[in-house]
Amino acid sequence: MLRGNLKANDFLVAHSDAMRAVVGQVENYADGDAPVLICGEHGTGRELVARVLHQRGPRTGGRFVAVRPSFEDAPGRASTDDACERARRALRSASGGTLLVKDVSDLSAPSQRTLKRAIRDRKSEREGAEVFDVHVVATGDLDVDKAVDAEIVSRELYNLFEARRITVPPLRDRLDDLPALFERWIKHYSAEVGRTKPSVSVRAIARLTDYPWPGNVAELKAIARRLVVRVTRAKIEAGDVDEILPVVAARVPLEDLAFEEMVKAKLAGLLARIDGYPVHDLYEKVVARVERPLFDLVLAHTGGNQLKAAEILGLNRNTLRKKLTDLGIGQKKRRAGREDRALDGDD
Repeated sequence: MLRGNLKANDFLVAHSDAMRAVVGQVENYADGDAPVLICGEHGTGRELVARVLHQRGPRTGGRFVAVRPSFEDAPGRASTDDACERARRALRSASGGTLLVKDVSDLSAPSQRTLKRAIRDRKSEREGAEVFDVHVVATGDLDVDKAVDAEIVSRELYNLFEARRITVPPLRDRLDDLPALFERWIKHYSAEVGRTKPSVSVRAIARLTDYPWPGNVAELKAIARRLVVRVTRAKIEAGDVDEILPVVAARVPLEDLAFEEMVKAKLAGLLARIDGYPVHDLYEKVVARVERPLFDLVLAHTGGNQLKAAEILGLNRNTLRKKLTDLGIGQKKRRAGREDRALDGDD
């Protein structure tokens, strides 16, 4: 979240195609009229986009009010009335401006009904209706549709937002924006502590680009702040970044690994998953899991001819037949045990 003295426009970087698309939607929806839903992973800058939406529209002179839904403490009529009144107070406080409802999936059912009525009645002249002159914007996770299917979010409320939905990409999908974003946060935090902004080496930027950024822009912002505090030299180097970036395992596509490395990677996951459970026949389990697909493929290759399969495998036919029986190949599939599920990654 930005402090009140910062301008959201200054931090909306759009060098990447993904963010240019977002900016285009912001321009289209900044009329201050119909509600807007901004979706994305946490830390992607959904509130920042909402603030830019407010600043670029006709309501920029009004208030921007961001509220996070709260759950009712107890069931019953009183809590329902309290939730509705909280929603009405938020709508009144943003009168003439923009109301941002953060994480709409956490909005209580009574508050959802109040918000839905407020949006529908904004231009209504129905007698007795309280009219709220507010542009309603909400944020949600990428799976907000599933929340609708699960009836956590009212479908009627979601339908009011659906036509104007902005999806903010994760930082890993907009790496062209990273250098400029990082420079701006470095400049900001340098000014806060009263020092000259340090420059950033090309190798330091490369280190940042290689990192997967699970925390998105929020994590990049935190890294920039820590570097400004820790590095007193005039230039931030790659080593400075290495000292504070979390260590993550490199993700290599399985098809790029040697067979032995593929097996080792799978077994490492297996050992982590079965830790704490009694296992006494790991060798047999692993050998069986390697043999089963091997025999399946060879038999498919020979059209089910066990004699040819045994020849290819270098096994005696009777030995192959016994192994097929032991492995249950061609028989009804048995229920997988914990070790099998761990190997499959389904546990």
